[in-house]
Amino acid sequence: MADRDRQAVTTAAPPLRRPAPAAPGGGMASEGTPPFVLPGEHFAAGLAWLALGAVGLVAVAPLLAAGAFTAPPVVAVAHCFTLGWLTTSIFGALYQLFPVVLGVSARSVRAGHLTFILLEAGTASLVAGFWWFRPALLAAGWLLLFAAVGGLAWNILPQRRRAKRGQVIGLYIAGAHLGLGLAMLVAAARIGNVLGWWTVNPIRLLATHVHLAALGFATLTAIGVGSRLVPMFLLAHGHADWPLRWIGPLVGAGLVIFGGGELGGVPVLVPAGAAAMIAGMVLYLYQAWLYYQHRVRRKLDPGLALAAAAHGFLLLTLAAGVALALVPGMPPRLAALYGVLGILGWLTLFVAGIYQKILPFLTWLHRFGPRVGQPGLPTVADLVVPRWGWASLGLFTTGTLVLAAGVGVGQTGATRAGAALFAAGAAFLVAQGVRLRTVG
Repeated sequence: MADRDRQAVTTAAPPLRRPAPAAPGGGMASEGTPPFVLPGEHFAAGLAWLALGAVGLVAVAPLLAAGAFTAPPVVAVAHCFTLGWLTTSIFGALYQLFPVVLGVSARSVRAGHLTFILLEAGTASLVAGFWWFRPALLAAGWLLLFAAVGGLAWNILPQRRRAKRGQVIGLYIAGAHLGLGLAMLVAAARIGNVLGWWTVNPIRLLATHVHLAALGFATLTAIGVGSRLVPMFLLAHGHADWPLRWIGPLVGAGLVIFGGGELGGVPVLVPAGAAAMIAGMVLYLYQAWLYYQHRVRRKLDPGLALAAAAHGFLLLTLAAGVALALVPGMPPRLAALYGVLGILGWLTLFVAGIYQKILPFLTWLHRFGPRVGQPGLPTVADLVVPRWGWASLGLFTTGTLVLAAGVGVGQTGATRAGAALFAAGAAFLVAQGVRLRTVG
């Protein structure tokens, strides 16, 4: 990346809006960022969906242990994480970070609030539709989500063309939203299957939809935005950025080839697409390793340690994906294991780690920034309880490992125990979020 991009991310906010001396994370504030209520409502809703998904995970543990990954309650819980937790969090983060990273702001804060309402209503409708299997709710949820995604795309994506910095990050975000749009089109085909409008192979649809959403949207967003946030938090300097030029194209090409093979019924394309996606993610793991190797801050806090653990789960996800590609017939428990490792171990834990870094600083900036210089103000560190962060790290990682092991061997007791530990980790993270609004 150009030096000017790296400098732009760490640009300090005006002195009266942030504490002194500047702490890592100051680069999350910039002129043009929206009122905190816009990203804040997204982050609060994201935590609520994380809690609901964690509770649901315990409830569907027996289904996961049996490999019933297509059972409606399992799909409902999966969307608590993918749409409720991950997508809501990503939307909120983009509103906050676009002005910082690209130097441009959203077109309309009011439209941002509207897309938030549409996203939450659509997610709730879709989750309820799957849990109680009500096709009408599924269709309504898809329409609401389509409007939410379209609204966000209108609100921020065209602004990327005016950006004077962070062009590579902007490309990742644009590519990720293309992946989300395609995932929604495939989801519409799945809903049409449910309603009996047409007949398409449901497993092929599901495989394409999951990879477009989890890899094409969530992971590419995490890679793009993380290419600035993770080095900033780690105080990493001097690392190479060249892998970013290849990760996106490899993953994007792999998704197109894989999806074309699955939906077009051309089996020879599926392993070729999978190989390109795997190559892109291996290259990303190398990029992430460079971040951690070049860090100045040697001792990791709970958030950065959780992000590091998430990358370990990404490695396990790749291993499960390779096994799934090589074993004929897509064994149900192996497919369920792949989903658990990718959605929970990689994406959920990575976003949870980033939450522990950005949310305290943004909350401090909103609540106490205008009063900087007054005696008795708490610091950013005063807003959090470190032992809660470490407890969340231990419970999340242990719970995911136990859950994955239980799913892999088909053991209901282990699967439920892992889900319960994971839920306890989520409870600590949610408690930390609640404390941010009450302390001081």
